[in-house]
Amino acid sequence: MPDLQRHTRSTRRRLPVSAPVQKSGPMPVATPTRPESVHVRIGGRWIAGEALSRRTAVTGASEILISHHGHLVWVDQDQVRTP
Repeated sequence: MPDLQRHTRSTRRRLPVSAPVQKSGPMPVATPTRPESVHVRIGGRWIAGEALSRRTAVTGASEILISHHGHLVWVDQDQVRTP
């Protein structure tokens, strides 16, 4: 049986540690709402989801937090409609 190579602390590769990146500005505040059934236009198709929260982005656009099969994404309000 071939000898197995053992890794010691001196042979482990260490990744460099960097300081956290500062953000350019404050994050927009999300306004919680009751989950609401909605349709979201993605890639030219309307898919079902739940609207969980709303916020105003740094650019001034209104966005809605959408949940679809456990995935969360902020979507522009113009791409959301109620069924």
